[in-house]
Amino acid sequence: MADPIHEDIEKRAQRAILQRALFRTENAVVIAGSLLLAAFFPQPFPQTLPWFNWWTWLLIGIVGVAGIVVSTLRDPKERTQAVADMFREDHDPALIKDKDLRDKYERALEYYDRLEEVSGAMKSERLRERTGESVRQMEEWVSNIYRLALRLQAYKDDGILNRDRQQVPKTMRSMQAKMKLEANESIRQQLAATLDSKHRQWQNLQALDTLMEKAGLQLDHSVAALGTVYSQLLLISSSREIDGNRARRLSEDVTDEVASLQDLVDSINEVYDYRYEGLG
Repeated sequence: MADPIHEDIEKRAQRAILQRALFRTENAVVIAGSLLLAAFFPQPFPQTLPWFNWWTWLLIGIVGVAGIVVSTLRDPKERTQAVADMFREDHDPALIKDKDLRDKYERALEYYDRLEEVSGAMKSERLRERTGESVRQMEEWVSNIYRLALRLQAYKDDGILNRDRQQVPKTMRSMQAKMKLEANESIRQQLAATLDSKHRQWQNLQALDTLMEKAGLQLDHSVAALGTVYSQLLLISSSREIDGNRARRLSEDVTDEVASLQDLVDSINEVYDYRYEGLG
């Protein structure tokens, strides 16, 4: 199944690569050089190459620019860098204000960068392709870590939840005390209904707290798992033989971790109305 996050980043990266290819410094130098030569040396070889005219310099400049553009578009390093730039643009660590959560996300990014480097340096083209697919899948892995960190931050900073966590138990104790003293049956029934509602609210708060505690533990696990994958990839790269089985297990581990993280993020979205600094 195609990775929607990676597909979106890839499409935007293609546009970014084209812009980078067109506006490279080398292109500016080639264009400026061809214009200057066309202006000051329109016929440099009048006797040996009489057909060589000012427009020839322009043609050479156009061919030179086209060559630079094509080589840039075909350069895997340029493509990788463009994808990385797009990824960081959409997953800005600065939006994670909580230092502990930001440190964990930045550690995940560091692992991701190293994983790209190790995969790209594989001696075997077959292993480069197979591990490269796993690394591309890790974009969604790291993206889910980012989204999970933002949700945990929003949960920690949620003033309404923090207020209710303090007030609901006090309100429940107060209403229970009133029920013991209240003689009017109608008022007792109303107090009982309200107390039941508060009880459900408290249960939901506890369930959410439990879910977010699990999310925090999962975040720690996912970052540590990236470190494990990094060590696995180093073992694959140092192997003298093409270890297809190990590469396959790596891909399976990555797929399982991505699915697990996505399920957790989806479950949080279902029970918690996440809002943080205009992000959703």
